[in-house]
This record gives sequence, C-alpha cells and structure tokens, in this order.
Amino acid sequence: MPFQRRSFNALQILPMLVVALVLSQSNLWAQGSVTVAKELAEQLIRRFSKEVADEGVEKLTTRVQAVLVQSGDDALRAIEKGGPRALRILEGSGADAAISARLLSKYGDEAIGALENPVRLGMVRQFGQEAGEVLIKHGVVAEKLIASAGSPAVGAMRELTEQSARRLAMLADEVPTASLAKNSDLLGVVGRYGDRAMDFVWRNKLALTAGTALAVFVADPEPFLDGTRQLVENTVDTVATNIGKPIAEQLGNATDWTWRILALAAMLLVFWAWKTRGSRQAANK
Repeated sequence: MPFQRRSFNALQILPMLVVALVLSQSNLWAQGSVTVAKELAEQLIRRFSKEVADEGVEKLTTRVQAVLVQSGDDALRAIEKGGPRALRILEGSGADAAISARLLSKYGDEAIGALENPVRLGMVRQFGQEAGEVLIKHGVVAEKLIASAGSPAVGAMRELTEQSARRLAMLADEVPTASLAKNSDLLGVVGRYGDRAMDFVWRNKLALTAGTALAVFVADPEPFLDGTRQLVENTVDTVATNIGKPIAEQLGNATDWTWRILALAAMLLVFWAWKTRGSRQAANK
C-alpha cells in the first residue's frame, strides 16, 4: 500500500503547539524549582542550623520544592522571611497553602505567630485570607469572636481598631449582650461602618438587647450614627406603647370602677418606669 502524505491545517496544528508549549514550560518550571529549592534549602541550613540539624540538603530540598510548586513566589518569599517555621506552616496548610503563603510573605513574623496555632490556621482554611488578616491584627480577640460568630465576625473586625474589637469581645462575654456579638445583621452594620458603628453599639448595648430596637437600628443605621435619631427614646416609646396598649384595652372593657382605677395605675406605673429608665440611660451617655 503506497504511503499517503497527510496534510494538516492551522486549526489542527495550533492545539498541538499549545500542548507542547505547556509541557515544555512545565518541564522548565520543574527543573527551575529544583534549583531554587536546593539553593533555599542550603540557605536554611546556614541560617537555621539548629532547627534543621537532622535534615540533609536533599531531604530539605524535596520539602521546599513541594511547597514552591504548589504556591510559587509567595512561598519562596515566605520561607526566606520565616525559615523552617514558615515551611512547616505551608506544609500544614494543605490545599490552602497559597493563602498562607500570601499572608506569610506579606506579614512575616506576625503571620507566623498567628498561623502556627492549629485552631487559627483552621479558621484561615475555613474563612479565607481575610480571616487570617483579622487574626494577625486582633489575635486572641479575633479567634474568640470568629469561633463564636464565624464569617460575620471576620467582616465586622476587618476595619475595627483594637479598642473597638475588644468592646465587641466584651459584649460576647456578658450574658445580657452576648446575642449582639453573634447577630449577623448587627455585625454586618459594624463591618460597613467600622469604629463609628461599634462606638454607637457600645453606648447603646442595653437598649439594643430589645428586639424592636435592634431591628430598627440595623434596618437604617445612618440616622442613629449621625445623631439625628435617638435610639433610647424610640425604644422607650415603643415598649411603653406595646405594654400600655393591652392595659388600656382592659381598662376600656372593665365595668367595675375599682378595676378601672387599678388598671389605670398599672399603666401609669409602667409608663413612668420606662421613661425613668430612658432618662437615666440618656444621662449616663
């Protein structure tokens, strides 16, 4: 059977060229990563001889190369800054090593202090790089709040100063206000407005524990933060109305004057108590 020459058009050749280029680049990267990994391993042995005394260049090179292949230049900078400690963190980060590498290359020793803790590293793997930055910034306070409220706590603490983050943690510690530190809607407001919102929440924490007041605030926080609307007054009026209305209905339905007088006295007492409470809170502010 005579040989038949097969012709190829450009559309058939192009995919083959792309595959060949990718394979060649991968091979070059693998060869280059071995060289870089070996140089970095030798550098680690010189700088951290006590920490890597039991490992030879070959074993350490294999470890470094595995991390470099997975996370690239960020891992290289991270190991150069943090040494064997950074290498161990990257190895323990699994599929999320790229996130840890970015944090370590950017924050150095601060990131090592945060990510060496397995619990915090797990939070980074669960909630992403933003959680790592919050943990680096706020430490134990952030760890506690993230464990309690998850992703909303990460968003809330992103822009908070140290004082505001501690105030949020203090809300979580107190039984009457613990629910505020877990409320995703309120944490969302804190995340949008930062210290400004946290200062308002701190000053009005007891008033916000009333469900109505909290709902009113998170629905439209701007007037309260600007000072054009007072949360305490609205809360007092709302509660007094909600409590006084059924009493007033009973007052109108009562046929005995004795019960009418008692019901009227009870309504006035409730109204006076709530007004007095609101005045005290306003004076404390």
